[in-house]
Amino acid sequence: MLLAAVVVTAVSVFITVGAWRYAEDDARRSVETMGRQVAAAVLAPMSERNFVRLDDLGRGDLRAHIWPFLQAGTVQRVKVYRVHGALATVMFSDEPRVEGMSGRLDSRIAVRMAADDVLVQPAPDDADHRYESSLPGSRMEVFFGFRDAGGNDMRLELYLPVDVGATTRQTTWVLLPTVLFGLVLITAATVPLSVTLARRLERDRAAQRAARAYGLAASELARRDLARRLHDSVIPDLAGVGLLLQRAQLTDQPWPRHREFLDRAQDLLAGEVRELRTLLTELLPADPVGQDLRTALHGLAARILESEVPGPGPAVEIAAPGLGPLDEQPARILYRVAAELLRNAFRHAHSHTVLIRIAATDMTTVTMTITDDGVGFTPPLPPRPGHIGLRLVQHLIEDNGGRFDMTSTPGAGTTVTVSVPHTAARTSG
Repeated sequence: MLLAAVVVTAVSVFITVGAWRYAEDDARRSVETMGRQVAAAVLAPMSERNFVRLDDLGRGDLRAHIWPFLQAGTVQRVKVYRVHGALATVMFSDEPRVEGMSGRLDSRIAVRMAADDVLVQPAPDDADHRYESSLPGSRMEVFFGFRDAGGNDMRLELYLPVDVGATTRQTTWVLLPTVLFGLVLITAATVPLSVTLARRLERDRAAQRAARAYGLAASELARRDLARRLHDSVIPDLAGVGLLLQRAQLTDQPWPRHREFLDRAQDLLAGEVRELRTLLTELLPADPVGQDLRTALHGLAARILESEVPGPGPAVEIAAPGLGPLDEQPARILYRVAAELLRNAFRHAHSHTVLIRIAATDMTTVTMTITDDGVGFTPPLPPRPGHIGLRLVQHLIEDNGGRFDMTSTPGAGTTVTVSVPHTAARTSG
């Protein structure tokens, strides 16, 4: 509302200023046109008089010529100056009190009169124009140069009424409603677009806020998972190794008994090294996966099954018909996505079978589809903490210029399809 008020005020001010400028220019043109018409009627009899020797009879004759214009209100005041050097003297006027008044000729008027045969300007409001200032309304001066019968350099000055304010108001009242109505129409037409853009911006902001929240939550979940696995298996086993070594050191049993303690400690250490390597590999594969992504995913699925699922887990099938070596960057992205989706399928879907299919759909795109026959859910992505990885997978794919699609039905499993750009996708013969 505040912005709309500011716009309306600014538009109103601009229109008013423009209307005032237009009214002023229009007044000048009208005054010049009317002044030329009056001058055409009175200059001929004036040029036949010698104003230096003008008598009462001559004054009466001149007043008779200008009286119709004064009576009609076309002209408010008439003055005839004699210019002598820099001095100007009023020789004749419809106002007798100004006759004989002298003053210095305005140099600007002299220069402009020398360049133009007619000069139009606003009437000054000063002591020299005190008799004109008492006239009603506002007016402009029009000057014409001529020579009288005695060869004197003369100036005819006409005061013509103008009403710039009325013209400004009239023009403003004509233009302003039209312009404001046009602004209203434009605003109404752009409201849907503005609302759509605002909603899209808010969705983007909400997605960014959600991504940050999901990232923090996922980091916390990963930290807790690592802590649990270290606390439940690695640390107790390492503590057991320490106890076995201590017992072997303190026991007085014969050497075969020492050997038994050392063998058990060695087995525990070997198992925990494998567990630590599994943890590190799940975070980031140590070896390149682009040369043989199918084999890398087989190893990943086996490690996640071993660490996440007690007892027999779902059957994992991986199909990559004709898939050759991939660039390492998209291959690692698919590897990380597969790890998260497999972990979700093992933890939450309670599926019996998980199928992974990878194919180079064209020369620039690699697509991976993971399907499980688990419990499914109703999209959109469920907000439960255990499913935060799905949000992160979607953002990971989209941030790398790929596409993420998911379909799921309660009781009918879930299918996730991800596509990533690949500059050198190629298939083996």
